[in-house]
Amino acid sequence: MENEARGRYGYIDAHRKSQLLKAVICGAIVLLLLILGVLIWGSKKNWLMIPAMLMVIPTANFFVAFAAFAKFHTAPKEKYELLGNFENQDMLLSDLILVDEKGRRMPVEFAVVYKNGVVAFSSVCGKRFRSEDAEIPVNDVLKRRGIPMRMKLYSNWDEFLERIDKVEMAGDESEKKRIDLAKEAVISTSM
Repeated sequence: MENEARGRYGYIDAHRKSQLLKAVICGAIVLLLLILGVLIWGSKKNWLMIPAMLMVIPTANFFVAFAAFAKFHTAPKEKYELLGNFENQDMLLSDLILVDEKGRRMPVEFAVVYKNGVVAFSSVCGKRFRSEDAEIPVNDVLKRRGIPMRMKLYSNWDEFLERIDKVEMAGDESEKKRIDLAKEAVISTSM
Protein backbone atom coordinates (compact mmCIF):
# COMPACT_ATOMS: atom_id res chain seq x y z
CA MET A 1 0.00 0.00 0.00
CA GLU A 2 1.11 3.59 -0.55
CA ASN A 3 2.20 5.98 2.15
CA GLU A 4 -0.25 6.17 5.03
CA ALA A 5 1.33 9.08 6.91
CA ARG A 6 -0.70 12.27 7.23
CA GLY A 7 0.74 15.02 5.09
CA ARG A 8 2.38 12.67 2.59
CA TYR A 9 1.35 12.10 -0.99
CA GLY A 10 -1.00 9.12 -1.33
CA TYR A 11 -2.26 9.30 2.26
CA ILE A 12 -5.95 9.81 1.44
CA ASP A 13 -6.23 6.89 -0.98
CA ALA A 14 -4.10 4.58 1.19
CA HIS A 15 -5.99 5.45 4.38
CA ARG A 16 -9.38 5.01 2.74
CA LYS A 17 -8.37 1.59 1.34
CA SER A 18 -6.87 0.38 4.62
CA GLN A 19 -9.95 1.40 6.63
CA LEU A 20 -12.25 -0.36 4.17
CA LEU A 21 -10.07 -3.49 4.27
CA LYS A 22 -10.11 -3.50 8.09
CA ALA A 23 -13.91 -3.05 8.12
CA VAL A 24 -14.41 -5.92 5.67
CA ILE A 25 -12.06 -8.24 7.59
CA CYS A 26 -13.69 -7.44 10.94
CA GLY A 27 -17.15 -7.83 9.42
CA ALA A 28 -16.17 -11.21 8.01
CA ILE A 29 -14.89 -12.30 11.44
CA VAL A 30 -18.19 -11.25 13.06
CA LEU A 31 -20.15 -13.18 10.46
CA LEU A 32 -17.88 -16.23 10.82
CA LEU A 33 -18.26 -16.23 14.62
CA LEU A 34 -22.03 -16.03 14.34
CA ILE A 35 -22.23 -18.86 11.79
CA LEU A 36 -19.83 -21.07 13.77
CA GLY A 37 -21.80 -20.49 16.96
CA VAL A 38 -25.06 -21.47 15.32
CA LEU A 39 -23.47 -24.56 13.75
CA ILE A 40 -21.86 -25.67 17.03
CA TRP A 41 -24.50 -24.73 19.64
CA GLY A 42 -27.57 -23.88 17.61
CA SER A 43 -29.67 -21.02 18.90
CA LYS A 44 -29.15 -21.96 22.57
CA LYS A 45 -26.14 -20.68 24.51
CA ASN A 46 -24.22 -19.48 21.50
CA TRP A 47 -21.00 -18.52 23.33
CA LEU A 48 -19.41 -17.16 20.16
CA MET A 49 -22.06 -14.43 20.15
CA ILE A 50 -20.09 -12.56 22.86
CA PRO A 51 -16.85 -12.07 20.87
CA ALA A 52 -18.93 -11.41 17.75
CA MET A 53 -20.76 -8.58 19.53
CA LEU A 54 -17.48 -7.17 20.83
CA MET A 55 -16.09 -7.12 17.27
CA VAL A 56 -18.99 -4.99 16.02
CA ILE A 57 -17.65 -1.79 17.62
CA PRO A 58 -14.21 -1.83 15.96
CA THR A 59 -15.85 -2.86 12.70
CA ALA A 60 -18.15 0.15 12.88
CA ASN A 61 -15.20 2.44 13.75
CA PHE A 62 -13.26 1.28 10.69
CA PHE A 63 -16.31 1.79 8.49
CA VAL A 64 -16.90 5.30 9.87
CA ALA A 65 -13.23 6.18 9.18
CA PHE A 66 -13.64 4.87 5.63
CA ALA A 67 -16.86 6.86 5.15
CA ALA A 68 -15.19 10.06 6.39
CA PHE A 69 -12.60 9.75 3.61
CA ALA A 70 -14.89 8.31 0.93
CA LYS A 71 -15.42 11.50 -1.07
CA PHE A 72 -11.78 12.64 -1.00
CA HIS A 73 -9.00 11.52 -3.34
CA THR A 74 -5.26 11.98 -3.74
CA ALA A 75 -4.29 14.61 -6.33
CA PRO A 76 -3.02 13.51 -9.75
CA LYS A 77 0.57 12.23 -9.78
CA GLU A 78 1.53 14.73 -12.53
CA LYS A 79 0.82 17.66 -10.22
CA TYR A 80 2.76 16.06 -7.39
CA GLU A 81 5.77 15.49 -9.63
CA LEU A 82 5.83 19.20 -10.54
CA LEU A 83 6.45 19.91 -6.84
CA GLY A 84 9.33 17.46 -6.46
CA ASN A 85 11.86 20.14 -5.56
CA PHE A 86 9.80 21.09 -2.49
CA GLU A 87 9.43 17.42 -1.54
CA ASN A 88 13.21 17.03 -1.76
CA GLN A 89 13.64 20.07 0.51
CA ASP A 90 11.11 18.54 2.98
CA MET A 91 8.82 21.56 2.56
CA LEU A 92 5.83 19.85 0.89
CA LEU A 93 2.69 18.55 2.57
CA SER A 94 0.13 16.62 0.52
CA ASP A 95 -3.28 15.03 0.96
CA LEU A 96 -4.54 17.21 3.77
CA ILE A 97 -8.16 17.30 4.88
CA LEU A 98 -8.40 20.36 7.10
CA VAL A 99 -11.11 20.39 9.73
CA ASP A 100 -12.54 23.58 11.22
CA GLU A 101 -14.14 24.04 14.66
CA LYS A 102 -17.55 23.10 13.20
CA GLY A 103 -16.20 19.80 11.87
CA ARG A 104 -16.38 20.84 8.22
CA ARG A 105 -13.79 19.00 6.09
CA MET A 106 -11.85 20.91 3.44
CA PRO A 107 -9.43 19.03 1.16
CA VAL A 108 -6.08 20.68 0.44
CA GLU A 109 -4.06 18.79 -2.15
CA PHE A 110 -0.70 20.51 -1.53
CA ALA A 111 0.87 22.92 0.94
CA VAL A 112 4.40 24.29 0.65
CA VAL A 113 5.77 25.36 4.02
CA TYR A 114 8.62 27.81 3.65
CA LYS A 115 10.52 30.04 6.05
CA ASN A 116 7.90 32.83 6.04
CA GLY A 117 4.58 31.03 5.64
CA VAL A 118 2.44 28.35 4.05
CA VAL A 119 1.20 28.41 0.46
CA ALA A 120 -1.54 25.86 -0.22
CA PHE A 121 -3.64 24.63 -3.14
CA SER A 122 -7.14 23.16 -3.20
CA SER A 123 -8.98 22.36 -6.42
CA VAL A 124 -12.37 22.48 -4.68
CA CYS A 125 -11.81 25.80 -2.91
CA GLY A 126 -14.44 28.25 -4.16
CA LYS A 127 -16.79 25.41 -5.08
CA ARG A 128 -17.36 23.81 -1.67
CA PHE A 129 -15.74 26.33 0.69
CA ARG A 130 -14.02 29.71 0.71
CA SER A 131 -10.25 29.98 1.06
CA GLU A 132 -10.68 31.82 4.36
CA ASP A 133 -12.58 28.85 5.78
CA ALA A 134 -9.47 26.68 5.42
CA GLU A 135 -6.97 29.41 6.28
CA ILE A 136 -8.54 30.38 9.61
CA PRO A 137 -8.07 27.06 11.50
CA VAL A 138 -4.48 26.72 10.30
CA ASN A 139 -3.63 30.35 11.05
CA ASP A 140 -5.20 30.02 14.50
CA VAL A 141 -3.06 26.98 15.31
CA LEU A 142 0.07 28.69 13.99
CA LYS A 143 -0.68 31.73 16.15
CA ARG A 144 -1.46 29.66 19.29
CA ARG A 145 1.82 27.78 18.90
CA GLY A 146 3.77 31.03 18.50
CA ILE A 147 4.87 30.32 14.93
CA PRO A 148 5.11 33.64 13.06
CA MET A 149 3.57 32.37 9.80
CA ARG A 150 0.28 32.50 7.96
CA MET A 151 -1.29 30.23 5.35
CA LYS A 152 -2.59 31.46 2.00
CA LEU A 153 -4.80 29.09 0.01
CA TYR A 154 -5.11 29.20 -3.79
CA SER A 155 -7.80 27.55 -5.90
CA ASN A 156 -6.09 28.28 -9.22
CA TRP A 157 -3.25 25.87 -10.02
CA ASP A 158 -1.32 28.39 -12.15
CA GLU A 159 -1.52 31.08 -9.46
CA PHE A 160 -0.32 28.54 -6.90
CA LEU A 161 2.66 27.57 -9.10
CA GLU A 162 3.46 31.22 -9.73
CA ARG A 163 3.40 31.94 -5.99
CA ILE A 164 5.60 29.02 -4.97
CA ASP A 165 8.17 30.02 -7.60
CA LYS A 166 8.88 33.01 -5.32
CA VAL A 167 9.26 30.91 -2.17
CA GLU A 168 12.64 31.06 -0.48
CA MET A 169 14.22 27.82 0.70
CA ALA A 170 15.28 27.50 4.33
CA GLY A 171 18.77 28.78 4.89
CA ASP A 172 19.90 27.93 8.39
CA GLU A 173 18.92 25.41 11.05
CA SER A 174 16.53 27.79 12.86
CA GLU A 175 14.54 28.31 9.65
CA LYS A 176 14.38 24.54 9.07
CA LYS A 177 13.16 24.04 12.64
CA ARG A 178 10.47 26.72 12.17
CA ILE A 179 9.36 24.97 8.94
CA ASP A 180 9.12 21.64 10.79
CA LEU A 181 7.07 23.24 13.59
CA ALA A 182 4.74 24.83 11.02
CA LYS A 183 4.35 21.51 9.20
CA GLU A 184 3.35 19.83 12.47
CA ALA A 185 0.83 22.61 13.12
CA VAL A 186 -0.74 22.27 9.68
CA ILE A 187 -0.89 18.46 9.99
CA SER A 188 -2.54 18.80 13.40
CA THR A 189 -5.52 20.53 11.77
CA SER A 190 -5.92 17.69 9.26
CA MET A 191 -7.68 14.32 9.65
